[in-house]
Amino acid sequence: MSARLAQFPRFTGAEPCQGPDVDPDWWTSRDSFDRAAAQLACRRCPLATFEGCLAWAVDHPAEAGDAIWAATTPSRRAQLRCEFATTASKEPK
Repeated sequence: MSARLAQFPRFTGAEPCQGPDVDPDWWTSRDSFDRAAAQLACRRCPLATFEGCLAWAVDHPAEAGDAIWAATTPSRRAQLRCEFATTASKEPK
């Protein structure tokens, strides 16, 4: 993980999570079908926004909480943090 934390993603209002046909509760629901719907919506997001959401959620685990961010669950983001930490420790200084 980098020493610099990612900024909160900039939304335009055109993202799938902002659409009128989605339930905003999908991203924080405990229901597996709701969470799957949120993940599918995230996968339709423009790449730049998707990457911004992922970077923010990985860098801010407490704020991201148990919600779906960039189609990832909290456990997947924890795995990514471990992978980033391992990669960063192997980079030459």
